[in-house]
Amino acid sequence: MIGRGVSGVDPRIPIPAGGDEISAAWLQQALAAGGKVDAPPMRDMRQEQVGVGIGHVGESVRCHLSYAEESPGAPETVFVKLHSPHRETDKLARRVQLYRRECDYYRLLSHRAPIRSPILYYGDYERRSNRLALVLEDLGGMDRVDEIDGASAEQAGRAVRAIARMHAYSWNKTHTAPYIDIFNSLAPKWRPPVQLIYLASLRRTFEVFGHHFSADMRRMTETLGWRAADYMSDLARGPRAFGHGDYRLDNMFFGPGPEDLSVIDWQVCGGNSPLGDVAYFLGGSLAVELRRSIEQDAVAEYHATLRQGGVEGIEPEDCWRLYRQNMFVRMLVLVISAGGLDISNERSVRLLGLGIDRTLAALEDLEAEQFLPARRRLFGPSWVFSTTSRGAYRATKALRGN
Repeated sequence: MIGRGVSGVDPRIPIPAGGDEISAAWLQQALAAGGKVDAPPMRDMRQEQVGVGIGHVGESVRCHLSYAEESPGAPETVFVKLHSPHRETDKLARRVQLYRRECDYYRLLSHRAPIRSPILYYGDYERRSNRLALVLEDLGGMDRVDEIDGASAEQAGRAVRAIARMHAYSWNKTHTAPYIDIFNSLAPKWRPPVQLIYLASLRRTFEVFGHHFSADMRRMTETLGWRAADYMSDLARGPRAFGHGDYRLDNMFFGPGPEDLSVIDWQVCGGNSPLGDVAYFLGGSLAVELRRSIEQDAVAEYHATLRQGGVEGIEPEDCWRLYRQNMFVRMLVLVISAGGLDISNERSVRLLGLGIDRTLAALEDLEAEQFLPARRRLFGPSWVFSTTSRGAYRATKALRGN
């Protein structure tokens, strides 16, 4: 029997170890415990694996449900998300609290946030085992766009406006509940671990994707490694908002209306520099030429949407500067993903490689290198940590002969 999870649900409902442990009986219990629907007894349940190469962190299953009697309010399908069976992925998820964050987002914020996400029917997270179980609304009736193909200009505008409304709602409030109860991505305690995880992930990144980097881009990517904590400290000096953190096409569903968008996979959500989501999306979910042609207009539209949401004290040029500065967030996430997540399937490798290409192009176009922090005061704590990190990385490279 597991202990009570963050959702506060009946602890007698076990969290499945994998998709093969999801049964009609378990789903019946979960829907009853969640209290969102009044489902009659289930007659049968059929499941299919989904999300291979789409969501790197976790196992996802679509369950088709049939009931013993008619019930118009009961869902015909649900989407069940579990923790990852991949050992290295589980280790990374535990380090940066990915599963707890997502469960808390759905429990504490999703029902009131001004951006649509799937309805949570049931959710539980068990800290000791790092197991997660979410039973969610199936958004299969909405449209998906392949991230490899990239978004259109219209879809990009819809995504930018949606996240701007989310940011306006939480603008400079991330120190208050419920945001602070979920995660503060820029908290000082997280800066050194992010730097260390990034540096530890560089070797595998270059082993698998090294051919994507020119000599200059490789040098810049390494330099970010021993200045990542200072980079996060610089971001923390600007405005804060609650963001998605992995805001990209594979996590979006588009409906028929001009503002109809639903966003999934809130594992990396938290208080952050708001333009991080915009840079993350435009820098990775658009073909390079389209990004170049629309990014200034998109950032201007983001600013206009903030103003419509009541945000004051930030000008269009501030948003543009923060957009350029935040493009390095994409490289942080890509390197950590390549180093710690399961990239054993072909689509994951292709998606990460394409993401690296698009990000490197954006960093160069935006002359983002100027936002890498200068070396800090000699012998100060920041200087010592940066210098030690760089020395350890170079020593490891020398020992491995690369």
